[in-house]
Amino acid sequence: MTLTESVLIAVVVGLVYLARRIAGDPQLERPIILGPIVGLIAGDFQTGLIVGGTLELVFIGAATFGGTAPPNVAIGSAVGTALAIGSGNGTEAALVLAVPAAVLGTFCELFAKTVCSFLVHRADTAATHGNGSAILAVIWIGNIVHFISYAVPTFLALYFGSTAVERFIGSLSDQVLDAMNTGAAILPAVGFGILLSVLFNKSLFPVFFAGFAIAAFTDFTVIGTAILATAVVIVIFRMRRPEAAAAPEQPAHTAPAESKPLPKTTLS
Repeated sequence: MTLTESVLIAVVVGLVYLARRIAGDPQLERPIILGPIVGLIAGDFQTGLIVGGTLELVFIGAATFGGTAPPNVAIGSAVGTALAIGSGNGTEAALVLAVPAAVLGTFCELFAKTVCSFLVHRADTAATHGNGSAILAVIWIGNIVHFISYAVPTFLALYFGSTAVERFIGSLSDQVLDAMNTGAAILPAVGFGILLSVLFNKSLFPVFFAGFAIAAFTDFTVIGTAILATAVVIVIFRMRRPEAAAAPEQPAHTAPAESKPLPKTTLS
């Protein structure tokens, strides 16, 4: 890729991270949003849109839970989309390149978090003295460190790695390319599997299989299946509400129990 394209894409990747920190996480890092933007910069919006939608299936289960560090979706999506457009190999190349790039991007992000952990003590000291401007400066230094950890690896991978990727893919045999295509076709299923492992619910899992059967063996489109699923969810929700409403209400004040008359006793 050209220097200008590499710089622009790297800056975009860094900015979508800052959007998470500043604008309340508008999900700009997701492949379905970042892919078309990268495609627009690289001069192939249609491929960027297709690749972004495909990578969204792969990374749909990539989310932060607790202290875990999932694959870096932003770096993986940008590098995979851009190199796929540059090499001309389309979605298959994007799927093969995006996952390793996302994993390497995770190490860069962990490095940035390690650096920022030392800044926390400075923020604590500033808070002790009531120095608001110093706290704000520490926050923005941390944001800049993370921006660099996103933008610099993306730039290096795009500007210096595009030629190497093209040569590498061109040197592969047909059998290896077929294996790569097969693996790329399986990756979306892996992404859904990761998501389902988090959302697994024994009582609702049969509904998932019902939706899969409708989508696979009927003429329902994705939108039609989504509308049907929404209707089923509404019905289940309304069926559960009367159970809670039917629970006996506890009266605010209970009436005193009636006193029984004392048994009569005879004096001897």
